[in-house]
Amino acid sequence: MERETGKMNKGTMARTLRMEFAVLALGLALGIVAAPTASLAQEGAAVNGLKLSNSKAPVKIDADKLEMRDKEGIAIFTGNVAVSQGDALLKAGQMTVYYNKAKKDGEAQAPEPASAGVGGIDSSSIDHIDISGKVYLKSGTQVATGDTGRYDAKNQVMVLQGQKVVLTDGDNVVTGCKLTAHLDTGRANVESCKGQTKGRVSIIMAPKDQQQGGAAPKQN
Repeated sequence: MERETGKMNKGTMARTLRMEFAVLALGLALGIVAAPTASLAQEGAAVNGLKLSNSKAPVKIDADKLEMRDKEGIAIFTGNVAVSQGDALLKAGQMTVYYNKAKKDGEAQAPEPASAGVGGIDSSSIDHIDISGKVYLKSGTQVATGDTGRYDAKNQVMVLQGQKVVLTDGDNVVTGCKLTAHLDTGRANVESCKGQTKGRVSIIMAPKDQQQGGAAPKQN
């Protein structure tokens, strides 16, 4: 990975590492897709049973370039961005991490607790994360795709938008234009494409016996 960081002091390097690992606050939002057991509303579909990745596997982040703007509190991953942990995967063209930097340049930071963040990394400095460029989220058999996404760390809300947002789990499919997932409650809502005549939420659910791998009963 190419890093355009200039001269980096120890504090900046430490924050860089936190950015790389704390990205999982978003990424693994990777389990946002659930088997689409949904109740339809006029504006969209509510999706239950969202799962979050609880893997303790190492986190891997790849990108063509990483640009750190430490004075602005921004880290920009560009080009073939891939964040993975276990069987969870996030792909995008660009991922921008907005974080709260130290109150004063050079100010010593308090030691981080061993239990903080993913793998002992404190992610409390993350404000929000924007992703764009053919966003692809996968966890196990569950997949979500869209054009852009945003993770609000404070409110633990993940929003995925696009001309067509698709959630799949096996043969089950939910299609809309906006997915809002509340990661603290495991609740999500898929909204239709407003202003489009064919922009209604669409749900395709496989028969129960097919989901369980059973054969359909023979008819005489």
